[in-house]
Amino acid sequence: MIMQKNLLTLGAVAWLTTFGATSQADDARCAVPPYGAPVQSFRAFVKNFGSLVPPAKFLPSICQIKYGGAERTPLYNLGFTDSDIDGKPLEDLWVEVLDAVRRLAIQTK
Repeated sequence: MIMQKNLLTLGAVAWLTTFGATSQADDARCAVPPYGAPVQSFRAFVKNFGSLVPPAKFLPSICQIKYGGAERTPLYNLGFTDSDIDGKPLEDLWVEVLDAVRRLAIQTK
């Protein structure tokens, strides 16, 4: 479990570092918590995943991809489609992106 946690943290941080979406996007909802989602969803994410990934970096990036016009290639590379990105609630995307990064980290270890 600890190894998977470390892989997820490293994978998500590497993903953010490589593909940081916030620099080219501009949706104001993504600038401050709850980063475009309902407050209760934001709090649940922080409680459940905040020790794995830095919410203040990860969540705005996904928000900007969904709402702010940021480059979607990072999510395409993880297997997401425009239909997935546009059709899913933001908080579902947060969790699904973490899961996709986790699967990728396990495949490449």
